[in-house]
Amino acid sequence: MRPLFIMICFLLVLSSCDFDSDKVQGKLIDFIPSRSVLILESENLSQSIEELTATDLFQNNASLAVFEEIQDNFKFTSYFDLDAQGFLAVTPIGERELATSLIIEDKHLQLDSIQLKKQTKIDYAGKVISKFELDQATFFSTRLENVRISSESKLIIENVIRAHNNQFKFDDLFYKAHKAATGETSAFINLEEADYLYKNEFNTLNAESLKGLGKWLSIDLEVSKGTYTWSGAILSDKASKKLDLFSGTSPSAFRLHEVTPVNATGFLSLTFSDFETLQENRAEQNYITTSPFKFIFEDSKQVGVMELENGALVYDMISANVTRTLDSLSTRVQQETAFRNQTIYSFQSANVFADFSPLLSNPKFSVFTVYDSHFLFAKDQEVLENVLININNRSVLSESSSFQDAVDKMSTSAHMVWGGQLEAIASQLENSATEGFLPNLKNFNTEGYSSVIMQATQEDNFAFVNGILSKTQSEAGADEAIQVKRIKLDHTIATEPSLFTNWRTRQKDIVVQDETNTLHLIAKDGKTIWTKPLDSRIVGEILTFDIYRNTRLQMAFTTQNKLYVIDKNGNSVAPFPLEFKEFISKGLAIFDYDNNGKYRFVVVQGDEVLMYNKEGKLVKGFDFKSKGDMLRTPQHIRIGRKDYILVENEQGLNILSRTGEVRVRPKQKISTSGNAWGLHNSSFVGTNSEGNRIEISQSGAVKTTATNLSDNHFIAVSPKHVVTFSENKLSINGVTKTLDYGLYLPPQIHEQANRTYFSIVDQQADKVYLFDEQAELVTGFPVFGNSQIELDLRAPNALSFIVKGDANAVLIYNKAL
Repeated sequence: MRPLFIMICFLLVLSSCDFDSDKVQGKLIDFIPSRSVLILESENLSQSIEELTATDLFQNNASLAVFEEIQDNFKFTSYFDLDAQGFLAVTPIGERELATSLIIEDKHLQLDSIQLKKQTKIDYAGKVISKFELDQATFFSTRLENVRISSESKLIIENVIRAHNNQFKFDDLFYKAHKAATGETSAFINLEEADYLYKNEFNTLNAESLKGLGKWLSIDLEVSKGTYTWSGAILSDKASKKLDLFSGTSPSAFRLHEVTPVNATGFLSLTFSDFETLQENRAEQNYITTSPFKFIFEDSKQVGVMELENGALVYDMISANVTRTLDSLSTRVQQETAFRNQTIYSFQSANVFADFSPLLSNPKFSVFTVYDSHFLFAKDQEVLENVLININNRSVLSESSSFQDAVDKMSTSAHMVWGGQLEAIASQLENSATEGFLPNLKNFNTEGYSSVIMQATQEDNFAFVNGILSKTQSEAGADEAIQVKRIKLDHTIATEPSLFTNWRTRQKDIVVQDETNTLHLIAKDGKTIWTKPLDSRIVGEILTFDIYRNTRLQMAFTTQNKLYVIDKNGNSVAPFPLEFKEFISKGLAIFDYDNNGKYRFVVVQGDEVLMYNKEGKLVKGFDFKSKGDMLRTPQHIRIGRKDYILVENEQGLNILSRTGEVRVRPKQKISTSGNAWGLHNSSFVGTNSEGNRIEISQSGAVKTTATNLSDNHFIAVSPKHVVTFSENKLSINGVTKTLDYGLYLPPQIHEQANRTYFSIVDQQADKVYLFDEQAELVTGFPVFGNSQIELDLRAPNALSFIVKGDANAVLIYNKAL
């Protein structure tokens, strides 16, 4: 599938090299070097280069090695007056090397007498080749019929002279391609030799998908408000080519983007008005491969393929009669399973789409599902599950405002449509890049650019193409679809997933424990970094801290009998783990009273609170005798220079000092609700068993506010925010939102990077709600999820969070803002 998108990559290169041009009438075209694979034409090169350097795409990536190399290859053009028409050609030398040449009228060579004296003249085949070794560049040049041909390579100049002497012109078909160009900016690619443009940079890419489309791609380029568009034609000197397979059929509007995840690498859609005509055209070109599933395409006028983020392929067939198609498949179904109220059908592995070769590759599939009129095929059920998750969360390209904006600028119908997201394409290409070229892709800045689409339509022995690289509208971020990635474990997840920052890479990895008590650290690309068997289930949260105060972070947590401190490599930090004979009943807390690294590890065992230092020694001095089991993990709150330890047991709330003595004694008895307390406006805020809001001052004064919350209400408190949930009413700082009735987890307050969000999860409906600081539901929510979330707000114009999905899956959501 990946080669299908290399054409898009070429067009990105062309778009970023926006040499403005009109078709040239005259002799310049006759001196293009033979075997040139990429030709750019301009009526005013100087103006075009100025436009090029002003684009965001160029400015954001000008420091990349590949961009600097391109600029170096064109340095010799600085010795020419580029306010003129001309051709720039890229030509292979040998098997892998490329050379750049300029064809322009001789009068535009601008060298002074001193520079001219530095030339070395070489006689060749009755002509003179001048070698210039100047400060900016070394290049070779010759003059033929008032045309100046200059190149980095002497061999190129020799070849042009020989062609001129023997009256050999450049490729005849190229002249037709040149006539097809009608815009001010023109670019031409030899599709049959296009692999020369990238074979040094990629190990495994090939140009098979390009070679079958024709020989010359001729396009007119335009740049408007940062968006690149192109249109033109594909020409061939052979009667047989892929696009001729659509002869006698009409194109229609593509719909594959309705089910393509926004984080997919891309898609290819095929549309046709008559399946039988398509098969007749295949037979004429000697394509005889057929599928045992051929009958299902009788009610279809559109098929396609999407490549997911992990490289998996999903094929789509859109049926005009879903019931009839499903009935026809019923005899082949071996098993049915349910996923998210969707049926997934299994069948004996087969080449379902063989009747669309060579337009589509021909892998075997063994499962399918039906969504709306889309019949989706894949190799295994997990692949389909990932697609269905994205569809159910509306995380598909049709929900992306930037993608839809790009679609609206394209033709309403086409025989073939390639599409994808620029960032996803760049990420996927990393897998094939050579070690030397890889940094260019890893550091490629796609900011401001998202969707890439190209169309091709066969008509009257021509294949017309058009495409767009769309610049994202700044105001469109809030309406963007939410991206979702699914990481599936082999066993059921036992704990809520957490984020752990790798201090070396600064990336946030995912840490989660499964039902076998194995702890997993997983990168966000789904690759397992390490696993570590633990003695029992983790109790409470996994905490991140810096035990040595050297920015090298560790994670800490308790199981039923141990206190662990683990580094980024999964190794225990000495002297941990600490082992306990009695069960640990509540999650770990870590106190750092003076923010000086003198950590206190707080362990709860029934009615006992124990504190250990980072040497693993029991800390003396905290002497609190509880009169009942602890209801929750103790909290540390600092107000000014005073420390407050909040310990809640069966007798109620205790506000203690560092030594465990009572620091604040409420002036009236409080029957607590069981929710956590927090600091708000310099008071300790919570609720009582009657559902009223309670505020306790540092002097012990108690203020009760009737809020009429239900018995099973929740409250979350931070210094700036108070959130309550009762029955189906969510209140954020006094603003109430009514949600569906369900089984909800306690609401969360997420404060990071001067931004605040509020979340709540309905476990019954598997829905995650996210609200902004104005208590408005964030666009695109609710989404699927079954646990409390951990939100990452480091990116200023985006948010990311992880949540438990199905029993054995972690979901990663990303959203542009």
